[in-house]
Amino acid sequence: MIRYIYALLFIAVFVPGLAFAEKTQKNLFASVLYKGDRIGHVHLTMIKNEMGEIEELRANASVSFLGLEVYGFDQNLKETWENGELQAMSGKTDDNGTPHEISLNRDTTGYRAVYNKKDLTLPLDAFPTSPWHYQITENKLLFNIVDFGLLNVKIAKSSDTVKIGGKDIATEKFDFTGDWEARLWFDANKEFVKGEYDVSGRQVTVILDPE
Repeated sequence: MIRYIYALLFIAVFVPGLAFAEKTQKNLFASVLYKGDRIGHVHLTMIKNEMGEIEELRANASVSFLGLEVYGFDQNLKETWENGELQAMSGKTDDNGTPHEISLNRDTTGYRAVYNKKDLTLPLDAFPTSPWHYQITENKLLFNIVDFGLLNVKIAKSSDTVKIGGKDIATEKFDFTGDWEARLWFDANKEFVKGEYDVSGRQVTVILDPE
């Protein structure tokens, strides 16, 4: 028995990777489509804790709408989470030359937020319109990650299949209606696969690139 205990201590002290899961960092890339044409991309960097929960997420999006003129949309966001709860967010969005700068921090009564240097307060039960989180499907009060506007939604769930790189992926599809019109698809691991939502007044499709 003593030898067995020493063996466990050796594993815990000298081989920590076998005793404790470690934080992981993952980079994901997605294409932005408009009417079937690729008009932009999204680069996601996720840091997850030992439990597989997102602790930090960085999203960089760049979109150009081609038509009579080029219309650009660029967004850089950083989110910090703990135990599935948003702790802080900061970011900048350039909507064809119109700047949107946001930041927020969580306290005991709500989110202390700033939008374009204007102080705001958001309720703790509001969830960001950050489509990369499965938890968004469990919240009927959202806030816009461009300007912090509050959004009331209804959500309907169904089963669906998404094709990526010639491979069929079984997903759960969520239809959002109300103040935010969107559709999001998540796989069996509750990871983002595809989204359809508004960018600069246009409905775009965001879909993960094949690995």
